[in-house]
Amino acid sequence: MSLGDYLRYLRARKGGPTPWEIQEATGVPSGVYGHIEQRYREMGDEETMQKLAAYFGVPLEELMRRKPKYRKALSGALAASMAQNVPIRLILRSGDELSGRVAWWDLGATLLTLDDGSEVVVQRHIVDDWVGTAEPVEMGDEGEPAEDEDEEPASPAV
Repeated sequence: MSLGDYLRYLRARKGGPTPWEIQEATGVPSGVYGHIEQRYREMGDEETMQKLAAYFGVPLEELMRRKPKYRKALSGALAASMAQNVPIRLILRSGDELSGRVAWWDLGATLLTLDDGSEVVVQRHIVDDWVGTAEPVEMGDEGEPAEDEDEEPASPAV
């Protein structure tokens, strides 16, 4: 689960305080909390993470381990797994693990074809971590695979 998704989860468990209420309670500078929750890139310094960990009552290490697992990183792992047709292992918040090939993904969910041929839709917010074997894919600003500038565009089918 990305840091932003995890913070949304913690916020819901705390009764749904607004980002502004969290910033006021923690002293996190204006706009920073919202950016951490919503951005597709790694954000937030250690001091900010300490304040948020104390506010939500979780160990600092729990936030710090998620910092490099920002939303775009999961998109890149799913895109790479699908493009290279190699398996990915999704570790769910429940502790369960699913391994298979990505048949489809978007910013909210992925369709995983398991080893036995069955398919399962996995909502992204339930994915706690992942392990992929694919070579990384560069992601664009909107969470989609970036286009290779050296590559010729595909010709439309006629």
